[in-house]
Amino acid sequence: MTYTVKNQRKHRFPWGILLVLAALIFVLLAVLSVNEMRDGNPGFLTNLWHAPDRNAEDPWLANNPDAIPIPNEVKTILLLGSDYRPELGYRTDVMLLLGLNTRTNEVHLISFPRDLWVNIPALGEQRLNTAFPFGDWQGLSDTFAANFGFRPDHYAMVDFQGFKHLIDVLDGIVVTVGEHMEDECHMNDSGWCVVEPGEVPMNSDEALWYVRARLNSSDFDRTRRAQEVIQAMAKKALQPSEILNLDNVLRAIFRTVQTDMNFSDSILYALPASKFADMNFTTYRLTPDDAVPGTTYGGASVLFPNYPAIREKLLQFYWIN
Repeated sequence: MTYTVKNQRKHRFPWGILLVLAALIFVLLAVLSVNEMRDGNPGFLTNLWHAPDRNAEDPWLANNPDAIPIPNEVKTILLLGSDYRPELGYRTDVMLLLGLNTRTNEVHLISFPRDLWVNIPALGEQRLNTAFPFGDWQGLSDTFAANFGFRPDHYAMVDFQGFKHLIDVLDGIVVTVGEHMEDECHMNDSGWCVVEPGEVPMNSDEALWYVRARLNSSDFDRTRRAQEVIQAMAKKALQPSEILNLDNVLRAIFRTVQTDMNFSDSILYALPASKFADMNFTTYRLTPDDAVPGTTYGGASVLFPNYPAIREKLLQFYWIN
C-alpha cells in the first residue's frame, strides 16, 4: 500500500513574512505621518498636532478680527524666567516666545518686556510679568490671547537656581554678544563688569548676571541679552560633542524646568531638530516704538503696547508676512 505524505510546510501560514510586511507598512505610515505633521496636516498615526481651527472655541480668539491666523505647522513654547524667592514669591521677568516651523525647520524668537502694561483677565490693567503669578499658565495664556491675538502652545519656566544648574551641566556657554554692556556685578572686587561684542565664554554666575543686570540698561536691552543667552544654551546643548552629556542635560531639564508639556509633546517638538545644529535663529524684539515708555495714573513706570506695531512683528514671527 502506498501512502502519500502531505508536505506540512507547504500549507503553513507565513507568519514571518506577514510580520515583516506589517513592520514595513508601519514604518511607511510613520514616515508619511511625520511629513504630514511637518506640513501642519493631520498625521496618519497621531493627530496631536492637528488643529483645523485653533481659535474656533477659544473665548478670547473666536470671531476676533485681530486673532492671528497661525499656520498649523508653527508650534510655540513660551520660555519664562522666574525671579522666585521664598519670602517674596515671583514674577516672570523674562518672557521669550520660541517658534518652531516644522515644515521648514526654522526657529524664531520674540521677546516681550516684563513692564508691558496690559489687560490681565480677572485682574485688570497690570504689568505683563504679573499674569502668571496671579493666574498660573491659564491666566498668562489668556492674557496673550486677549491682548495680542494668539495663545502659546506650551510654556517652560525656570528660576534663578534652575537656570544656573542648566548652564553648569553644560559646563558653561559661549554667548555671541551683540553690543557693549557694563553694569554693577558681584563677580570681581571692583563690583563692576564690562562685556564687549563678540564670542564671550560665560559660566552660570556670569550668564545670570548678564541676563538680569538692570542698573545701567533698559528693559529692551535685557530682552536682547536674554535672547543671546538662550541661543548660546541651545547651540551648546545640541553640539555633537554634547551627545555623551545628553543624559545629564535631560535630567537637569526634568529637575529644574516647570512645563505643561508631556513626553509625547517633547517627541513631536523634536521633529525639526534635524537642522538645529546650525541653529539659525531669527530674532524679533520690541522697540520703544512698539512698547512706548510712560507712566500710569498711579505713577508707575511702564511700557504701553503699540498693538498694531506689535501685531506686524507677530505676523513675521509666525511666518505669515
